[in-house]
Amino acid sequence: MKIKYLILLSCVFLFSACNKWLDVELADKVPQEKLFSTEQGYQEALAGVYSAMASENLYGKRLSMEVLDLLAQYYNYNSISADYEKLKAFDYKDEKVESTFLGIWNKLYTAISATNNIIYWAEKDVDVLTPKVKSQVLGEAYALRAYLHFDLVRLFAPDVKRSPKAQGIPYNTQFGVSLPPIYTVEQCVQLVMDDLREAERLLADDPIIGVKPYEMTNKNDADKYVARMNLFAVKGLMARVSLMRNDKNNAIKYAKEVIESNRFKLLNFASADKPDEEIDILFSDEHIFSLRNRKISDYSKALHFSSTPESGGSKAALLTFGSRFQWYEGNNDDIRNIKWFSTVDGSFMKFTVDNTKNIFRKMPMIKLSEMYLILAEAYLGVDDMRAQAYINELRNHRIRNNAPWGYLTMEYIFDELKREMVGEGQLWYVYKRLNLGIPINSGTIGVLPPSDDIFVFPMPRKEIENGHRN
Repeated sequence: MKIKYLILLSCVFLFSACNKWLDVELADKVPQEKLFSTEQGYQEALAGVYSAMASENLYGKRLSMEVLDLLAQYYNYNSISADYEKLKAFDYKDEKVESTFLGIWNKLYTAISATNNIIYWAEKDVDVLTPKVKSQVLGEAYALRAYLHFDLVRLFAPDVKRSPKAQGIPYNTQFGVSLPPIYTVEQCVQLVMDDLREAERLLADDPIIGVKPYEMTNKNDADKYVARMNLFAVKGLMARVSLMRNDKNNAIKYAKEVIESNRFKLLNFASADKPDEEIDILFSDEHIFSLRNRKISDYSKALHFSSTPESGGSKAALLTFGSRFQWYEGNNDDIRNIKWFSTVDGSFMKFTVDNTKNIFRKMPMIKLSEMYLILAEAYLGVDDMRAQAYINELRNHRIRNNAPWGYLTMEYIFDELKREMVGEGQLWYVYKRLNLGIPINSGTIGVLPPSDDIFVFPMPRKEIENGHRN
């Protein structure tokens, strides 16, 4: 298969999706020289990557509220639609499930190829970009390449702590290379960190350093700084990667750098005490990196809402949530419980509130709350007082009249992660990282023991056939 040309065609799709002015020329060839002949061309190329990531087939739905949250058992096991029967049973050999995984694999690598193309042209050009803009473009591209590869590792390879020498994934650092080498898991994670350190160096003068997005009245203006891989998104991802590889010192270092930057702010309850059309239900002031997509509400409704005769049908929701009352301990003072779920019928409202006049639809990718949870976990057993301080500070901004915890266990931290990450596709990775059994919401199955059979997606067969592994 001519993979090089497929990658080129994929990049055509990425770029043309957000650049209508290129449609005619891209129908015949990839006008690389023209695309990268202006600063605007580079910005459009980056926008194409962000747009692809925010799509329904990646983080807009599939790698957030759909596949990964289903596997993390957020949904009521006995009422999941038959469309997901094999997936909920972790039957990764099913043809439909394999097709789903292949789609995820291909789309992640397509986005990686686009970042590599940006890097190739930015490093090659000497006149198109000023040094400042060049550093910004390259910094974002390296950071995106790291983010995408990291999730491929988390999906398609064993955990780095338990199987560091196991086969990982192809780590693609060159545009147009048909068969990038496959590295071990620990090598892949190190390559992710190498890309992030390069991004950190290149983004040393990131524009976000000079502003506080949460102070901006217009949240769409604030999004310009966080709807992209900025300097603190890089540091936040470094904290996430460090915790996964059990490097708690660096997890603490990078998480604290994000918090102490004072560029992000934990929820102020006043921002949630507003009518639906004004409420910031996603707590945007806490977003370090998020992806904008005006269709996210539609994706959520298609999964979580039932159709009624009034709406033209009577079909049950594809995915209905399990016992949120148990997750939130029946606490109506928990802002997540009463704002993310309807108090009338329990419908999932996190992405569907009609507030687009003031707040753009988006999927949170890295949040300030995660940094507090990373610090609580990294300090636990080393400095329990600090661990308690960080998680209590987060809970003070989630629960009105919160009673601080004077005792903390990993189970408590996990429960807080579950409450915090609903709809975002992150809990599945926590189960894997901590090697936890997954409780199945069924009286006959109980807890599914942890194993690579459920925590490692099989590499797509087409990759095997193309020579990516024996």
